[in-house]
Parts: sequence; C-alpha cells; structure tokens
Amino acid sequence: MRQDWDHEGGAAARRLGEPWRELPDAGRGYLSVYFSEPLARWPVREITRPADNKSDPNIETGTYGLFSTCEPSMRNRIVLDGAATIFFLTTRKPHQGRVISGYYHVGWYTEGTQGAVNRDYALAADKLHFIDPILASDLAEPLAAICSTQFRTMKPIDAETVATLRRICDEHPDRTAEYLGEVERVEAFARARSGYAYPSWGREAGFSWADAPEYYQTDAEFSRVPNSSRNRKWRCRECGYVIKSGALLKKCPLCKQMATLAPAEEGA
Repeated sequence: MRQDWDHEGGAAARRLGEPWRELPDAGRGYLSVYFSEPLARWPVREITRPADNKSDPNIETGTYGLFSTCEPSMRNRIVLDGAATIFFLTTRKPHQGRVISGYYHVGWYTEGTQGAVNRDYALAADKLHFIDPILASDLAEPLAAICSTQFRTMKPIDAETVATLRRICDEHPDRTAEYLGEVERVEAFARARSGYAYPSWGREAGFSWADAPEYYQTDAEFSRVPNSSRNRKWRCRECGYVIKSGALLKKCPLCKQMATLAPAEEGA
C-alpha cells in the first residue's frame, strides 16, 4: 500500500522541514465538503469525476491544496487565522444527507505553485483521522444543525464546535488504512480503463511525497489567475495547449510545466 507517513491511531508521524512552516492552532476550524467516489466502498474523493479528477483530500500524503487548486479562500483563512482543523463532509447517496468522514489537524503550511498572490497555500496535517461515516443529521444538537444545514463548499466553525467534533471522531476506530486502500483500488480501476489514474491530469500514477517538491512555490513572479473557467477550458502559456477541466490545474497535462494555465476565451 502506498503510504508516506507512519500511521497509528490516526496520527501522522512525518515532521516537515523547509519550505514548510508550522501553523499555530487558534482552536477554530472549517467544515469542508468534497465530492466522493461513487465506485468506492469508503467515501474517498471522486477520483473518476469526468474531466475533473479530484486529488483532495489527499489522504495518502495528509495534504490539502498541495496538488490541487481547491478552495483557495479556505486555505488562505486557515493560514491567516490559525483555523487548524478541517472536518470533511460528503454525500454518498442522493437525498441521504451529508456524512462526516474524518478530519485533518493541520500542522504545517507552505506557498503552492500559484503563490500567495492567488491565496495558494498548501496545508499538511500533523494528525488525520478517518472513520466509518457519521450522518450529520444524526449528531446531537447544536452539531446536527451546524453540520447538516446546507452550505456550498466550506463553513468556518468556532473552537467549541471543533473540540466537540474532534472528540466524537476520536471515539470512532481509525479507518484511514481502509481509505488509503480504496484510493489505490480506484486509481487502478481508472488506469485499467484509460491508461491514467487521473485522465484529466494526464497522470498515470497516484500521489506521494516524492511529487511534492515540484508543487512548491518557485521564484517566478505570479499574476492573479481565476480559479474557474466559464467554458471549462484552459490554455497553457508555455505550449499553447488547450485542455478541458472543471478546475484549474497546477500542472499542464501536456508539457508538464507548473503554473502556466489560465482560462481560454471562446474563439481564442
């Protein structure tokens, strides 16, 4: 099983040096909604999402926003506010409601390939704990209302809510190993069908810490880049290739250069 940190009871033992910086914990946190994989037995991210293969939550490295451009505003506020705990929610079945699948306690951060000007901070957990999913509406009040009231992709929560949710999650057996195994199984399925684990990325393999250095900030000067494209098309300024993707990618799938994609206008 691909795994780059020592795991016991949900704790990530890997300690990070430069360019990572420690994140002070002010007690607050976020609820973060993600798309889950319909082919999976455990609610891992939607690896096979058409034209928008998901890399976060990246449980195999315990990171968020290192490989993807997801939720830059949340990542920015986590760094600025010390809101160090992210609880992950997803919907597994239509009309069932959201479930809580686990959490990260973020211990480190660094600037990503798009730089701070684009609020691109990569986050790394010093602890992660994934569990048998808990239906948010089954939680005691006021947690049920906080977690099950509809919000789009993320929601800040106060220190009391963070502490209570962590206690509830920590009372459940850690299933992170099962989640990791499911990530590998779905990647293998995608690769058998298309030749790529992540077709919209042009990526044959999964993710590991060996991939991390090329996703760190470079010395290049960055301009502001929109995180979405109305026509889902992106042009690489290095090779001119136009790709179709539901989200901005950090690496061009063709020339493999970093931070080169920007929205492609119709007819351009």
